[in-house]
Amino acid sequence: MNDYLHDLVIEALETAREQGLTQKGLASISSLDEVSLSRLKKANDAKFSTLAELGRSIGKKLVWVDDNASGLPELVRKGNVFW
Repeated sequence: MNDYLHDLVIEALETAREQGLTQKGLASISSLDEVSLSRLKKANDAKFSTLAELGRSIGKKLVWVDDNASGLPELVRKGNVFW
């Protein structure tokens, strides 16, 4: 997984923590189990579908944007894709 994807994983997990969700709590509201979440934090491997599910579980979504879209590419580069 490239650094951008890993940053998204970390951002999503931090958002979950800010929402008061433990790893167990996050696993209970997603299709991801605790082991998968733990591996996701440590590994350099994540599927788009896994990131989308992680986002859905915390009330966020991934957005595919045109490089020419005003302001959005900068959010992507900064890792602020979830909103």
